[in-house]
Amino acid sequence: MRLVRVLMLGFAAMLAAGAAQAAAFKDCPFSGAMPDYTAGAKPDWENWGIRKFSFTQDGNAKDVTPEGVVCTQSYDENKGKTDGSALEISENYKESWEQLGAEIMRDDKGYVVGHLTKDGKEYWLNLNATRDDSYLIRVVEVEPFKRTLLPPSGNDYRLLGHMPGFVAQTPTKKNFDEHSFPTEDGAVAIRGALYSVGYQPPAKAPEREITPHEIMANYRAALTDLHAQFLRDIPDQDNITARLDDNGKTIWLFVDSGQVIAVEEKPFKLTVQPPTADAMKDKLDKEGHIALYVNFDFDKATLKPDAQPIIAQIVELLKHNPDLKVSIDGYTDNIGGHDYNVKLSQARAASVVAAVTAAGINGSRLQSAGYGPDKPIASNDAEDGRAKNRRVELVKA
Repeated sequence: MRLVRVLMLGFAAMLAAGAAQAAAFKDCPFSGAMPDYTAGAKPDWENWGIRKFSFTQDGNAKDVTPEGVVCTQSYDENKGKTDGSALEISENYKESWEQLGAEIMRDDKGYVVGHLTKDGKEYWLNLNATRDDSYLIRVVEVEPFKRTLLPPSGNDYRLLGHMPGFVAQTPTKKNFDEHSFPTEDGAVAIRGALYSVGYQPPAKAPEREITPHEIMANYRAALTDLHAQFLRDIPDQDNITARLDDNGKTIWLFVDSGQVIAVEEKPFKLTVQPPTADAMKDKLDKEGHIALYVNFDFDKATLKPDAQPIIAQIVELLKHNPDLKVSIDGYTDNIGGHDYNVKLSQARAASVVAAVTAAGINGSRLQSAGYGPDKPIASNDAEDGRAKNRRVELVKA
């Protein structure tokens, strides 16, 4: 047993002696390689990452999540060697780190956590040897967050820039669209001007990887500067939903490590010109009916202000054709209960009749009906089809 102890101390001394030069070779700082084990091609370095370590202190379970520069390296036992063990690996690294002045916070067979302060810097050291023939070393050099997000430019959304070296792709721009934003209380669908842009990481990988953790910390800082309200921010999921006011305009933002999605709230504004009275007459003469798209308040029968141009053309049609009588029929998509949708479509058709009679057309020339989802003209499987089914039809009596 004494001989084994001497050999272990010898290995530990070798590890400690090579610690100062480790970063210049294939090892992480303070962590040289075990004899008969070979390091991977090179360590994985993270410019600013996070790791979680668990241990017991003063009889209480404790977790720490140090942030900073992270080095990770793997080691495999050399070909033909089979006499290494997780216990031997653990003992060597534990003692080598103790020789450097580290406090060992956890020492399980195959798993060691050490805490080291050296030359004014703080380090967390971790060994994970789940098998006898391989092990993993992690070293976190604790550093405060340093903001590196660039100012908005090029294809960036106008309020948020991008990380150095990352390339903004061609953005998606919609004058009026809808996007569902995840919040702590569930998803919220927001309508307005939509801007979406994705980012590609640097074509040439940097010496130190820019992690999602660092990217999100940068966006979190930028959103804080914009006085944003964080509606969902779950660090281990690496995405944020926020809302902010920009000179009276409400903006919703979804950010993750590879994209920014923004919706600037605004009401729908009719841009498609309604069919003219003459076009309605031609369609009625040829087909006996015409589909019109009249906007109502959500889940109500109240006409929106932008429905007035269509109402005006219906009135014009009836004024110029005094013998024409029509039925105004309402339809919905298949979302929601059938009976409820039938009643809603009836109420909406009646609202159109009321608006037309209010403009001076005799009510005896009009009647209304509602059929809910019963006569679709497109598939209800997609939103564009459902939009076509939500209509009002003029039917020649």
